Amino acid sequence: MLFAFPHPDDESISCGGSIYKYFKNGWQIHLVCATNGETGSKGSYSNASSEQLAVIRRKELEKAASTLGISSITFLGCKDGKLAEQTPGELEDILYRKISELAPDIVITYEPKGVTNHPDHVKFTTVVTYAFQKYAQGLIDLNKINELKGVRVRDLTRVFRKSFMECVEKEDDPKLYYVCLPERVVVYLQKMKAFSKESYGKPMTGVADDLITTVIDIKKYTSTKIRALREHESQREDFEAEINMINNPEFLNEFYILRMHGVSEVYMGKNDRVSSKF
Repeated sequence: MLFAFPHPDDESISCGGSIYKYFKNGWQIHLVCATNGETGSKGSYSNASSEQLAVIRRKELEKAASTLGISSITFLGCKDGKLAEQTPGELEDILYRKISELAPDIVITYEPKGVTNHPDHVKFTTVVTYAFQKYAQGLIDLNKINELKGVRVRDLTRVFRKSFMECVEKEDDPKLYYVCLPERVVVYLQKMKAFSKESYGKPMTGVADDLITTVIDIKKYTSTKIRALREHESQREDFEAEINMINNPEFLNEFYILRMHGVSEVYMGKNDRVSSKF
């Protein structure tokens, strides 16, 4: 599984429970982080320069990744807050090469609004989606070539997949998921003053409930998700209120949209066969 996000801490708050759950079930987990988060909150490091904060946040992410069972982190080194200014195609190509190298069965990133409307989140979603589409198409083209030679390109008997064979249902095609928050969860968090009504100059809204295909129960892994979040010490003021909220939905379940199955577009709202077993 490959998780791809713009900033250090995105992985923990969005998918920390899912990451650890899958790690515990034998999956190999990788992470791509587009930036070093050098323009984020500084917390107790108020005197740190942007260069120093970048080093701090990379180390924080490494600690969080260790807590969650992430096997590798790839830092792309893009400028925090400037992803939209990247030369068109450049970041997509870099990510495509990384995805091809890792050959993941599942790729996960933000939904199109980036949950919070953060411009980096929004931009990176399009980057990941494009790179995934190119990767999935490449697998099809490669399979066509190698089938003629009698060669199987992707090995479905790898040990880490055996216990989750029912999830992939013996299908070769990789899947792209968007992590999201349902409208009802966002409304509740706004009511509890954990979320504002606006974010980055736009209304803070969730994803319509009927578009969500996959819900991951993370109750057994909530404490680990919280430990990973607290490794991001410099960002603590951004999420401490959410951690301390009793029965916060973000720490009970994590929500996803199945966006693509191989090169096939998935109808938003269609029941994902993986969801009940994910």
